[in-house]
Amino acid sequence: MNTMNDQPQHASPSVTHDATVAHNTANGPATLADIARATGFSLMTVSNALRGKPKVSAANRERIRQVAREMGYQANVAATTLRSRRSGIIQVVVDDFEVPFHARIAKYLTLAAAERGYQVVVRQSQSAREEVKALNPGPGLIYDGIILDAPNITERQVIEHGTGRPAIVIGDCGSFVNVDSMDTACAQGAAAAAEHLIQAGCRRLFVLGAAHPDDQEAGHGGGNGFGPSRLAGVMDALAAHGLTLTRDQCINCPWSSDGGEQTADMLCDRFATASATSVAAATVRVPDDGTTYAASDDAYAHGWGADVGMLCMTDMIAIGALRRFGERGVRVPQDAKLIGFDGIPFSAYTSPSISTVEMDVPAMAATVVDRMIALIDRNRNSSNHDGSTDNDGNDADINGTGTDGIMHAHIPFRLIPRESTAD
Repeated sequence: MNTMNDQPQHASPSVTHDATVAHNTANGPATLADIARATGFSLMTVSNALRGKPKVSAANRERIRQVAREMGYQANVAATTLRSRRSGIIQVVVDDFEVPFHARIAKYLTLAAAERGYQVVVRQSQSAREEVKALNPGPGLIYDGIILDAPNITERQVIEHGTGRPAIVIGDCGSFVNVDSMDTACAQGAAAAAEHLIQAGCRRLFVLGAAHPDDQEAGHGGGNGFGPSRLAGVMDALAAHGLTLTRDQCINCPWSSDGGEQTADMLCDRFATASATSVAAATVRVPDDGTTYAASDDAYAHGWGADVGMLCMTDMIAIGALRRFGERGVRVPQDAKLIGFDGIPFSAYTSPSISTVEMDVPAMAATVVDRMIALIDRNRNSSNHDGSTDNDGNDADINGTGTDGIMHAHIPFRLIPRESTAD
């Protein structure tokens, strides 16, 4: 670390920021020079801090960023492009703005980039074709790197259609080897949700939002690229307890509140029909407690009860299903327990509140943006075509690698039990 560069240039760096903010409000946008004057650091130190460079201590970096936020600093894209041969823009491709989980990813990626002196251009994909197209948008969009929140794209597509700019994929990336990735922990999180229902006494589980493995193409066709991976985690958790899922227990639907309402209606109708019909079939013993159910329609034939669990692939599905169950007289959690996925804030405010698997999106966003900036710097440093790089290799990540390798990280998650799965 260049200690001289990392120290304030005068003895009183904590000058009155309010006066500085007022000055810039009246005299135009804040500049790096304004921030340097307000903090007492050199222009180089301020620039390095805002760009997330490792040459500035964590304490000084946060101090400089705080002043920059107070002053409303925005990076000058034109000046940055001319000076550094890059645009200062990161493209973020999001699967679907209407899905709160993806919207949160876009939000926190944008915030993390802004804190590091970068601007973000966000676009929506909604399909594998559009995700691939975003890798090479043509000459109209200048950007330094691309972050794909892409549940449908494959590693091969990223390699084949990339343009040499750094790319990081957020999604179902367990099989990625040569492309930097942030895995959304779909299988692990869904397994935790299933285990929670099992521990709550559920032996008849229904999955809302994913097709059965025998109908895998239908699952992908619905646009829910994370569905198969999450379902695989559920089935692994069930298998550990001697339980399985039939096709009738996996209901694919849009990942929305409307999808949840429609699926809840379907489930209510199926339960009503099965309860009124005598089911003639062989029986299967469930090892955990010795209870027997008929094979095929067994999950429905015994009606609602405390052993019924609804595992929703997203919180939005859970919110829609909860509403419709209430309208149809199905009590949660007395007649069926219910859990969501993603951890969107609104799931805590339903009645009953919805248990969920929450992803640490802010931490993920910080890691991804730091990694992207490191890749951009390395890409620029290697532009001399001599294979050299000035990269320090000090960027952090979550369960991933350092800068010199390929990052394969996982979004941290935690299970939040609430009223919808209570005894």
